[in-house]
Amino acid sequence: MKPAVIIMIVAALAATLTAILVKIWLDQHAANPADPVTQSIEVIVLARSVAAGAPLQSDDLRYDRWPAALASPRLMVRQGSLDGRSALAGQIARRALFEGEPVTAEATAHRDNVGLMAGLLTPGMRAVSIPISNPSAVSGFITPGDLVDVMVAADLARTIDGNRPPPSDKLLRFAAETVLTGIRVLAVDQQYSRASDGGAVQGKTATLEVSPKQAEILTVAGQLGPLQLVLRGKGEDNTTIVPPGFSGDVEISGALRALLANRPATGGALGRRPGPLVGINRAGSVTLEEFVR
Repeated sequence: MKPAVIIMIVAALAATLTAILVKIWLDQHAANPADPVTQSIEVIVLARSVAAGAPLQSDDLRYDRWPAALASPRLMVRQGSLDGRSALAGQIARRALFEGEPVTAEATAHRDNVGLMAGLLTPGMRAVSIPISNPSAVSGFITPGDLVDVMVAADLARTIDGNRPPPSDKLLRFAAETVLTGIRVLAVDQQYSRASDGGAVQGKTATLEVSPKQAEILTVAGQLGPLQLVLRGKGEDNTTIVPPGFSGDVEISGALRALLANRPATGGALGRRPGPLVGINRAGSVTLEEFVR
């Protein structure tokens, strides 16, 4: 038999075998079509954004289909005919949740009095409450979830022993200093979510989320003088740094500087006119030095 004929016979057999295998594969998949339900799962996600501390409602949640291969055990999925959204309704968002984000157990806390505030804290952080008033809390417009700076206003004349001016010297040494920045407000009094109408929140205490070191700073700052909360804009981050410097009364008041420069001499020669006083800042410690004329 000629080689050409042999090659043609082999090619025909190979084509026939390939056709048979393809038909078998098609018949198997026709008998058992891929069920799309087995290839995906229904995951509970946020239907709209929810602020930190706000209670979840059923309308805040929806089901989205996700590929089963991408599913994580942390996700909350539909279990048969049970609707998992009803179990989540009423729980508190531990942080800001965004539309389309899958809901996990770590993102929410049960709405009860035991451990609720601890559930709202970021791991490693602490909750500290400070007294506030309408003026010190931006007339009540600071609400849970806002970022604030904390400022202390100190009467140094009353704070430092032996530094109180005599009664005849009508001078008080005040200073204001920002001690913390980018601090998250957890609650105002016992309200840990924004009002539904977005209105002002009146309260006597504000609970702040701070690190252990920042908790110590707040405690000491509260002994120096009243604390003031300064509201930060929405576009700013929450970098917690302590800015350098402070603002003192001599620095901001030209009238006070003029008073100091022309006050009568105390001690020394009678009738001697004092020289000008100059404020000198030595690593944050401000002193007034008199220059003799």
